[in-house]
Amino acid sequence: MKNNTTLTILLICFLLIFTQMSLADENRETGKIHHIGKIQITAEGSKEEVTFLPSKTIIDVENYSSPGVPQNITDFIKDRAIIDLRGQSDLVPEPDTVFMRGFESRSYVTAIDGLQFQKSGGYWGSHFVDYSLIPLSQIESIEIIPGPHSPLYPGQAVGGVINVKTKSPKPHEKSEVSGGVAASYASYNTVDTKINLGGGAKNFDFGLAFQNYSTDGYLRNNHADIKSLSGRFGYVLPSGGHISVMGSFARKDTGWIVKNDPSQPDYNPDYPEVTATSTTAAQGPWREKDPKYLNLKYQQPTSMGLWDFTAYYYYDDQKNYAHEKSGRFRDGWPAGVINWQTYGMKLQDEIELFEGNTLIVGYEGAHLESGWEDKSGFNDLFIQDKWELSEELSLTLGARYETVDIYWSNWSSSTGYKDISVKKKYIKKTYSGISPKSFLTYEMDKLAKGLRDTSLSIGVSRLWSPRSGYCQV
Repeated sequence: MKNNTTLTILLICFLLIFTQMSLADENRETGKIHHIGKIQITAEGSKEEVTFLPSKTIIDVENYSSPGVPQNITDFIKDRAIIDLRGQSDLVPEPDTVFMRGFESRSYVTAIDGLQFQKSGGYWGSHFVDYSLIPLSQIESIEIIPGPHSPLYPGQAVGGVINVKTKSPKPHEKSEVSGGVAASYASYNTVDTKINLGGGAKNFDFGLAFQNYSTDGYLRNNHADIKSLSGRFGYVLPSGGHISVMGSFARKDTGWIVKNDPSQPDYNPDYPEVTATSTTAAQGPWREKDPKYLNLKYQQPTSMGLWDFTAYYYYDDQKNYAHEKSGRFRDGWPAGVINWQTYGMKLQDEIELFEGNTLIVGYEGAHLESGWEDKSGFNDLFIQDKWELSEELSLTLGARYETVDIYWSNWSSSTGYKDISVKKKYIKKTYSGISPKSFLTYEMDKLAKGLRDTSLSIGVSRLWSPRSGYCQV
């Protein structure tokens, strides 16, 4: 209670100070008022690179200015205060290196077009989200939503949501095709080459892209070679909606960081010291991945609201290679070969019931599995009701009901079946729960000049999410 009282007093003082500053500015204006007549701006306005809203931050990828040539979406989000990039080097994209409000990848949601992008966890590391595999050329904007207060996303979104919005089809008055080539060279023999092609005819729209990225890396044996090919084909429907299909394929070869200890005879002074690993340069380990992603997006306005349907298929694998310390080459070191695949879909309807009120209802579900036979899946129902109570005050209410299936491991290599009454290596268990979510925002612009573009938001939500060592749920 003492902390709440102190916070309230500080907030009141803050408001009083800025109000007095605003009044003082007005009292100092003693000059005459000159009427200069009506001013009309004829130039086109430029779209903002970053839009700050109380509920989210929106990054316009096409118009965003960043130092250097962006290689993947981490180059757009890493400068946000809410994002913490914890990779060993920003030269080589690694999975699970993005933290959001201090939470790792299992405690926030990464989504594509509002649909959670996920997979079963990997072995010897989670490998949930690899941002280098999301085609940069097909992205329109990136939304960063703080906190767990949106009913449109699962309970896993404790830290928030990173939602990647892909480009939607647009009509063409005449047939057209355009393209471009970009190449860059940076330190550590880092080469990034991009080829883009896009265009369309009448209601048809398409985009194609190829990217080849390679680097020697900053750390020893931290090299990477990533090739990706992506394509998007869409059609603008006569009814005002659209449908599009996007696919991407990548080949990713990366080295594992090895020991570089000054006390060892194989120390290489050209690289920084690394002592926190037992893997040596003689072993020369590397990893190969061949992920595939397919996305279907359909949007249709009707008299019953704006319908959105999104579905995806994702396949990823992992092959590890190295020489053993004895010198013998070993295929599949140390975790063998593994693969994951995921199916997911989301259907929602956005209805404007009356002025100042928007209702969204929908369903989201997914099925996840991996080569180790561990599986999971979920089926969720959600509702969100947003009220514009006044010009300054808005309230979002909603709830999400989640049902999650997890296949827990029932086998130990040392003791056999953990539960001897169930002689199965994996036992299916189902969990369900409901999460009420609310978010209240007050725009403070009219209180004082010093509070322009300032808002105060309060969110109250119930957190619910079962956890698994191998499944991102």
